[in-house]
Amino acid sequence: MANESTRKISLKALVNRGNKRVIFMESGHEFVDVLLSYLTIPIGTIIRLGRYKSNLAAMGLGCMNNLYASVESMDVQHFRTEACRDMLLCPRNGAGSTLKSLKLKIGDCDPTQYFKCSNVSCRTSPARLSYYRSVRCIRCGNQMESKRNLLVGSLNGVFVKGLARLIISDDLQVMPAVTSVSSSLLMKHGVLDSNTIEEVTLNIGVNEVVNLLICSFISKTPLTDVLLLHRPLANLIKNISNQPICIDYYSARVGDMVYDEANIKLKLIISKSKKVVCYAEAGEDFVNLLFSFLVLPLGFLLKQMQFGTLKGCIDHLYKSVQDLDQQLLKSRYSKEVLVNPKLPSGFCYQNHPLGIGTATFDIAAAEIVDPKSPSGEDRNQGFLKGPAIFLVTDNLFGSPVSPVLINNILNKMNVCITDIEVQTVLLGREEAFSLLVASFVCDSALTSVLLGKIKQER
Repeated sequence: MANESTRKISLKALVNRGNKRVIFMESGHEFVDVLLSYLTIPIGTIIRLGRYKSNLAAMGLGCMNNLYASVESMDVQHFRTEACRDMLLCPRNGAGSTLKSLKLKIGDCDPTQYFKCSNVSCRTSPARLSYYRSVRCIRCGNQMESKRNLLVGSLNGVFVKGLARLIISDDLQVMPAVTSVSSSLLMKHGVLDSNTIEEVTLNIGVNEVVNLLICSFISKTPLTDVLLLHRPLANLIKNISNQPICIDYYSARVGDMVYDEANIKLKLIISKSKKVVCYAEAGEDFVNLLFSFLVLPLGFLLKQMQFGTLKGCIDHLYKSVQDLDQQLLKSRYSKEVLVNPKLPSGFCYQNHPLGIGTATFDIAAAEIVDPKSPSGEDRNQGFLKGPAIFLVTDNLFGSPVSPVLINNILNKMNVCITDIEVQTVLLGREEAFSLLVASFVCDSALTSVLLGKIKQER
């Protein structure tokens, strides 16, 4: 809608005259709610948004862009339904209609828009609704492409209380608007004289909010870069370090959740001389896990990470919500949605190694169809058909196994047949979490996580 693209939020910022840096902005609930909503956005949505603005492969998002490209390039016949592919390329937000009241909305999937079968004879009670128009009606076989928008009441604040005032630092720390916080930030920037600072009005619309999200993965000063200096993202990408972040992700923390161990078997083809994983051969269970990373909300991923491992500062936003005074938030539920975000109904499957939960919200007189299984008979299965064998490269590009592709990979890596060895590994909950983290910050996820596991077992 036209009014969405022209809507703006006007905020005041204190700027250091000397280095042209934003010291902090003061904001009410409207902008802070938008900022906090970043934590609910699925990774696949962030990848898609980033493609409009920049080359994500150069932005320090590890292998996530390759996972997204794998889904795009894979023939739809390998998916259980056509909607499975749509789920991964355009995942729905588990916060659902909670986000309807945001003043600036940056996702292109309306959380209150659903589809139903247009055939009158297929009407049921409760009504059967779908997230995607590509889902087929189990009665007539037609696509469920008739739109239905659900009404959502207006709220005075989404996550933050309506009258709350907060300070946002240049590196996306959200803090109470109190004297001690503002004084600390002024001293941090070396401001001792009020003449060295100026007040600037910043007008923020949808484009700025999207740029701020993408910039937060590569910059420690996104408010300055995007809102004050309006630096093109392409220039920022050239200035960041291209050195990969390598950490022992096999020992990455896996949160405080306890679930039954789920083992996935795969074969690693390893270069003995280079000591890297060339590729893996695995069944659909492993690729289901990797593809499921795209539907995970950003907050779930940040929860698993060690703070300070990113090139940017998006992790500061998550840490801020953890530390934020409960009195500033609308409810305990508001905080839970941000620090422990969940998946919409139908987006998870049985024995998923990450064990992420499903959001529970009722839609009156309606039943949401599982896009993976419209009939409801196999709703616990993943996105891909099986049994099948797939090839996954070290940087997590997945495709159906092919001798030609294998040859191309080895040639590109300059690895000869006599230099490879095959190792079988079992991947469980701990390795699944480590792969999730590594896929976000590392260009060689399989080597970083699974090669270390083999060394420990020897």
